[in-house]
Amino acid sequence: MDARAHLFGVRHHGPGSTASLVAALDHLDPVAVLIEGPSDANDLLRFAALPGMQPPIALLVHAADEPSLASFFPFASFSPEWRALLWALKRERPVRFIDWPAATALAVRKERQAAHAPERSDAEPATPTAHADPLEAVAQMSGHSDGEAFWNALVESTGSGPDIFPVIEAAMTELRNTDTHNSALVSLQAEDDDRREAFMRVEIRQALKDVAGAIAVVTGAWHVPALRADRSVAADRALVRGLPKLKTAATWVPWTEPRLALASGYGAGIVSPGWYGHLWGQNDRGGRWPAASDLAASWLAKVATLLRAEGLQAGTASVIEAVRLSVALSSLRGHAMPGLAEMRDATLAALCHGDEVPFRIIETRLVIGDQIGRIDDSVPQMPLALDLARWQRKTRLVPQALELEIAVDLRSDAGLLKSTLLHRLDLIEVPWGRLLDGQAGRGTFRELWKLAWAPEFSVRLAEALVYGPTIEQAAASAAVARAAKSTAIAELTNLVRHCLLADLPEAAQACITQLQAAAVDAVDMTSLAEAVPALVTILRYGTARKIPEAALAALTRALAIEVIAGALPGSRHLDAETAERLCAAFAGFDAALDLFGDGPLLEGWCRTLGTLADDGMAAPGVAGLAARRLYERSLVTPEATAATLARVLSPANPPSTAALFLHGFFADAAEVILHDRVLFTMVDEWLAAPDETYFLEILPVLRRVFANFGAVERRRLLAQVGQAAALPRPAPEAIDETAFAKALPLLKLILGIDDNDSSA
Repeated sequence: MDARAHLFGVRHHGPGSTASLVAALDHLDPVAVLIEGPSDANDLLRFAALPGMQPPIALLVHAADEPSLASFFPFASFSPEWRALLWALKRERPVRFIDWPAATALAVRKERQAAHAPERSDAEPATPTAHADPLEAVAQMSGHSDGEAFWNALVESTGSGPDIFPVIEAAMTELRNTDTHNSALVSLQAEDDDRREAFMRVEIRQALKDVAGAIAVVTGAWHVPALRADRSVAADRALVRGLPKLKTAATWVPWTEPRLALASGYGAGIVSPGWYGHLWGQNDRGGRWPAASDLAASWLAKVATLLRAEGLQAGTASVIEAVRLSVALSSLRGHAMPGLAEMRDATLAALCHGDEVPFRIIETRLVIGDQIGRIDDSVPQMPLALDLARWQRKTRLVPQALELEIAVDLRSDAGLLKSTLLHRLDLIEVPWGRLLDGQAGRGTFRELWKLAWAPEFSVRLAEALVYGPTIEQAAASAAVARAAKSTAIAELTNLVRHCLLADLPEAAQACITQLQAAAVDAVDMTSLAEAVPALVTILRYGTARKIPEAALAALTRALAIEVIAGALPGSRHLDAETAERLCAAFAGFDAALDLFGDGPLLEGWCRTLGTLADDGMAAPGVAGLAARRLYERSLVTPEATAATLARVLSPANPPSTAALFLHGFFADAAEVILHDRVLFTMVDEWLAAPDETYFLEILPVLRRVFANFGAVERRRLLAQVGQAAALPRPAPEAIDETAFAKALPLLKLILGIDDNDSSA
């Protein structure tokens, strides 16, 4: 390689590498800067220096025809590549990415996914497995726990300056030449590395031709020996010739500190983005860090501030003690500066008093971090991303990396806008908000949401572009498209409800039409019965949005008629799981009809309940539910209900049938039994009726039935049974001896007892 090319091997997202790199660039003052990154994203580099670009941010490159096939290239404020980019742009020096195009990487990934389809049992992983960490062996020899700890102690926590890069290159050269690491390479990864490094060598040679003077090449430390290697131009061009490509689109998108963390699954992730951000803020941009005690004090002051904000004690004396302890620990362990391990031990001992619970807050908020990046308004964005940004400004909803709960009052314009946006995003599968408590259908006009932004939502927005350029259009079109492909009653009902909550009345009407058509051919009584309560709730309590009441009422009535007509045949010859689900659906349907307030429908349903309760072929759970609903509506006498229970408990019925019937009869009926003295007495007498042998046989059945009651209800029921048992029994009436003597001969005659029989 030409001596004018100066190679700087860095660690992605390493603050020590970054500080040393900035110092090296200032010293070298190159005429051009080349950076490891997707070469087909070079047109976007000019936006990096805009004032509104606040890392963490990422380049998003996705296949134009298949947005789910995408790659992110994240940058933190302390990433070497980001600082090199800003250095060049600030000085108006040529700067570009030199790695193989993302279009090629995505095409290779797609080919491997197709070649190793899931149905092939002998398939290899679709994406290459990362190398084994080459620094592990060095870490063991140097006394560090792993390669990460070794690199942190050598580079990131010390800020060694420009002189560190020759040392890094020498170490990487030795590691690449060892058999141990080469044997650990996965073939696919090695193949990709060879082609990527050949591509970068070609780009470096071209840059040397284009400019006169020194150039800086910023790349991962592992690649430096390969870029320095003596390879012919012809060999490199042969390696990169014929690489596949896809048509792609690229843009800048916000990223989050938690997604920079290794725990998120990010391949180039780091353990502690928040800690690294703090380190970067403490260096003097010349590759040097402050004194050990100053670094520890600045970090532990942040820790104490956070603990106090959470209502925990963190006194000044404890902070001073923690600073002294962290510095002492680093000295005992042979480290020049206290690292995260020393900070953790000192914090636990002096500030958390050995309690791991408050330290988890520190890990989440400070060690990992909770920052989310921002993109300058002048950066070209996808239409849906632009529309979402407008909605975010309108609703004052700011994306955050950590989960945040918000309560929305739908009676206010601001609350209604927030709810509408979140429901529409849910329809295009961008779940920024998760509805925890939606009580708008209960008359309270309140919704409780949990919000958390994830970078992958940018890909979801790209995928949703096929439905429209705005959130409203895309949500409506996506709902209608899903409805057109579905015949499932439950899914269509859910779509109707979501469209109404998202204030999309026209889309809701289209889904209603599709649901009506599907209901005509439906044979699944469970799905039909489950659809009615949701519709009735909307009609009964309304929403803060405009709804097509007439169409919804007609649809509800049509579905209810279908359920009433098909309930009896649909309840026969069912397996246990299907019968249990049908029983729950009928319970909800029954309650919904009470709310709906249609007299003829309710009368027809009650007649069906009477048929179900007496039908010997109906599922026992359904029959039990029907019997209780008839009793609660006073459509049958207590005596008739007692006779039904006695018939179910008779030895002629197997215990399994009795169990299912009782489960249907008593499901959610604890409060009814507690407050209905007639039903309580009926059940009490029914339980006392069987003889001991049969009672022991059905006892497991009874335990299963009453186990569904809550602990409080069971205790109250037991207390009530005890009170009933403690009541004084009426004294038996005195026997009239004269009358008995007169009736005794007749009684003996009826019973066939002979006065001369000695056994009488």
